[in-house]
Formats: sequence, C-alpha cells, structure tokens
Amino acid sequence: MEEKFYTSTQASEITNCSRRQLQHWRDRGVVLPTVNTTGKGRNVYYSVNDLLELAVMEYLLSIGLNFEICQEALNILREKEPWLFEEFVPQEKMKRLMLLSARSQEQPLKLVDFDKQAALEAICQGQAVIPFWSDVLHQRLKKNLKSLSS
Repeated sequence: MEEKFYTSTQASEITNCSRRQLQHWRDRGVVLPTVNTTGKGRNVYYSVNDLLELAVMEYLLSIGLNFEICQEALNILREKEPWLFEEFVPQEKMKRLMLLSARSQEQPLKLVDFDKQAALEAICQGQAVIPFWSDVLHQRLKKNLKSLSS
C-alpha cells in the first residue's frame, strides 16, 4: 500500500495545530515532516506517523503543559513506545499510559502504564500526573483524516 502524505495546510486541519505551530516545531526540530524537512523552496509533506507526533504535541499543549515539557514527553514516547507513531496499530496493543513529573528538577518525566492507585499516590506526593490514552489519540486522528477525505 502506498503511503499518503499531507501538506502543511492539511496537517494543520487534521491535527488542530496552526500552520505557524507546525513551522515553529519544524524549525526547532521537534516534529519534522517526512518530505522536505527544511521547508525551503517547496511545500513540506507530513506522513500519518508525523501527524501522530503533531497530535501528541497538540494534546499535551492543550492540557496546559509548557513547550519544553511537551517536547520532553514526545521524546520519551518516541523512545519507549515507538509503536504509538505507527499508522496501523492493533487495538489490543493500545495502552493507557501516564507521565509522572519528577520529584526533583534533575529527574526526567517517567512514563508508566496507567494505574489509578499509583496516580493517586503520585498526586498525594505532589507529583503531576499526565494521562495519555493512545487509543483515544488514534481514534481522533482517524476521525479527522476521514472528515478531510469526505
């Protein structure tokens, strides 16, 4: 099956990110489009995998996290759960995860499977808990892709 690519305008519509955000993230090396990563000369094109990365950044920013924490969280997800950024993920592989803030500034965010009791304990200890439902992210992106093609 041939991979489909999306322009910056389409990627913006699909992920609810502004074109300016996409450009800023591209300039900072956070999310690079698959085709023409520099964005110079002609249009850039994003793959579905790239759209998933954009959707993660949009979600994290929408819940009030600052840019640096969002970027750190995206990098952790890329490293620990690379399957998340694949177009076709079986439902049984989907996970409900949570990012836990560090107890000190020197420690990075921690990514673990979602556990209600562990989340409550972390909150009681003053840690931030960021829920991350991979199934919801994929469903939202599929819905937006479908509405774009209609």
